[in-house]
Amino acid sequence: MRKKFMRFPEGKTKVVTLSYDDCIEEDELLIKLMEKYKIKGTFNLIPGWFAQEGTTYPEGENYRLLTASAAKNLYSHPLVEVANHGFEHKYMNTLTTWEMAEEMQKCREALETMFGRIVKGMAYPYGWYDETLKSVLAMSGVTYSRTVESTLAFDFPDDWLKWHPTCHHDYPQLSELTKQFVDMKVTEWPKMFYLWGHTFEFEDNDNWWVIEDFMKTVSEREDIWYATNGEIYDYVKAYENLDISADGKRIVNPAKFPVWVEIDGDCHMIEDELVI
Repeated sequence: MRKKFMRFPEGKTKVVTLSYDDCIEEDELLIKLMEKYKIKGTFNLIPGWFAQEGTTYPEGENYRLLTASAAKNLYSHPLVEVANHGFEHKYMNTLTTWEMAEEMQKCREALETMFGRIVKGMAYPYGWYDETLKSVLAMSGVTYSRTVESTLAFDFPDDWLKWHPTCHHDYPQLSELTKQFVDMKVTEWPKMFYLWGHTFEFEDNDNWWVIEDFMKTVSEREDIWYATNGEIYDYVKAYENLDISADGKRIVNPAKFPVWVEIDGDCHMIEDELVI
């Protein structure tokens, strides 16, 4: 039997992604760092929390919400994906099933109207979820959702509506975990480093160096793909949807983008069809 493993674009064996929540002014500095190090990420927004135009904050206030116009300008960026964080970031465990669906749908509609793109990702408000909420998301067109439960590992989720991150950026051993990731040699299934947090925490703790050190360590690596949460989801699903003949010698890719596959040690790009 042939040994076959998914590979990312250009045969890369690892992927790095970020996920940051709410819709706050400090996100601008994070996006500037993403530009500097060519890192991509997903920002989970709360349309019902956008600040009124002209809002001012007292000196020392680090939780400064963006206005709708500022949010549209900031997150309309090629390195950024926008995702659902609830229209008003409600405690989902206090809502009826119908209210859960309304909260999700209003958020999707608001973000899709604002950014002119389909919004299919999410991060759970306050990290809470259950099977009922997952079912609501699936029926509402949400295809993946991030939890706040760290794995301290680099694996892909078995359930995309229960996508656990590697860790929060405040994890005390972040630098050691990052070094472990970049140094590891991947010979079989690819690996992923998924970092999450809130940018106001960097202001609260006066430690912007934490995220810059992380980006500096993982950036410009030949074996790492830098992607948004949604790009990772789409790519893995495209790999899973490859049509493979019974003898394994013919592979057809129905996706709208190329998929890379390593077969018996050789990496192949499949645009439409591969015959071995």
